[in-house]
Formats: sequence, structure tokens, C-alpha cells
Amino acid sequence: MWIEETRARVDGGEPVITAQERLADVVAAAVEVAAESGEAGTYTAEVARTLTAVVGKVGARVAVEAETRGFRSGWGEAIALASGGAESGARVSRRPAASEAPEE
Repeated sequence: MWIEETRARVDGGEPVITAQERLADVVAAAVEVAAESGEAGTYTAEVARTLTAVVGKVGARVAVEAETRGFRSGWGEAIALASGGAESGARVSRRPAASEAPEE
């Protein structure tokens, strides 16, 4: 469980940075490398392509992990609701199968 204002975990575990923070860190590092390369006179099209590829790969990985994490948490909530273990009092309604649906 998280305390959002402080980004600290209630259970004392290590805080996990968000996908946005991870991507921002990678972009900041790429910009820093580009600036240092430019100052040293070694910035080339190849350096630009490499930095772009790094940011793209990390961005794709962050997006996939965020989708997976969202799916897992949503799936867990759905199973809890379906099994009657939800504490929120939400009600699960089942839709009739197409063969059971009333005709109009």
C-alpha cells in the first residue's frame, strides 16, 4: 500500500518509481549524453539514432509493463468480486448468454 504524498510504502518496502518517472529519467539521461557529446564535438547522426533507439525501447518496455500491471490488478479485482471476496460492496451482474437473451 502506498502513501501517495510521500511516495513511501506503508509496509516499509522500497518505493517503486512510476512508469512516467522511469521514462523521464531515461529521457533526461539521453539529453545529458547528447549535450556532453555536443560539447565534446562528437555528436553525430549515429549518436542521435542510438539515443533515440534507447528512449524508444525503454518507452515501449515501460508501456508494456504498465499495461500488464493494470491488467493484473484489474483481473485480481474481477476475481475478488466474482468470488464474493470484495470488501467494497460492489455487485457483480452476469449477462445472459446470447442463446438465453430475450428476443425483441
